[in-house]
Amino acid sequence: MSKHKDTFNINDFLSNGENDAAKLAVIGGLITTLGDGLSTIAAMMALEEAQSQQSNTNNHSYLNKIDELEKQVQYLTKELHKLKYSRK
Repeated sequence: MSKHKDTFNINDFLSNGENDAAKLAVIGGLITTLGDGLSTIAAMMALEEAQSQQSNTNNHSYLNKIDELEKQVQYLTKELHKLKYSRK
């Protein structure tokens, strides 16, 4: 009977070139995952900036409308005063 080795060593199974290729594949996968994460963060930042610009545009529009309403109220107040004092 011959004795067989009972332990399994992965290095015996893989040659040195295959082992290096597997390591590079893991490193490449990590770099890809990191790049995808950075892309997601950049997209979120762009979305937040676009929403902020939209909000600023809406605020500017509302301020213009408020200014116009204030001018109309001032005009109508002056007209009321004119009518009030012209009857006396």
